[in-house]
Amino acid sequence: MEPLSVTVEDRKSKLVERLSTQYSLNRLSMDEYERLIHYSQGIETEKELQIFEKIIRENEQGQANANNAESHNREIAGDMPKNHFLVLSSKKTSGAMTSGNFMNILSDHKINIGEDDLINDETVLNFMVLLGSVVINVPEGVNVISDVIPILSEMSIDDRIKERGGCKSIKITGNIVLGEIKVKLRKI
Repeated sequence: MEPLSVTVEDRKSKLVERLSTQYSLNRLSMDEYERLIHYSQGIETEKELQIFEKIIRENEQGQANANNAESHNREIAGDMPKNHFLVLSSKKTSGAMTSGNFMNILSDHKINIGEDDLINDETVLNFMVLLGSVVINVPEGVNVISDVIPILSEMSIDDRIKERGGCKSIKITGNIVLGEIKVKLRKI
């Protein structure tokens, strides 16, 4: 009976290592990881070990499938978000855009978007503006949706733009602290 006990403990240790690897690669949340570790500490039978093994295996397979689908979708759409970081400077951005993260500290950023520049039906732009200014020029017929949280700041969208039933959308998310984001109609 002793050799079976050692085998179960060895298998359990290896499974906990795989679980720790999944957590370290951000494939598991902290809550899931803690819950599964707690579950592993109570394993005493072969059946419980098989269930634990199945949970870890399915999570690995599910994550592999999700990663493959996500990378495939990004390859097709060119959906690699671009990061823009500005400190005490100014910048003009234009060209094809699928998504992006914008950090603006004490800076001015002008973003010019044409209708052909919007590759996806919905383009998500995430902002963190601190004491800075961002002006986004968009073409007519593009919907602009704002989920920005302004703190002692201004977020304005030209009345001619907003949600008018266009086929492409720009969703603006993030935070503004003592700054501004203005969305204007692009002059041709």
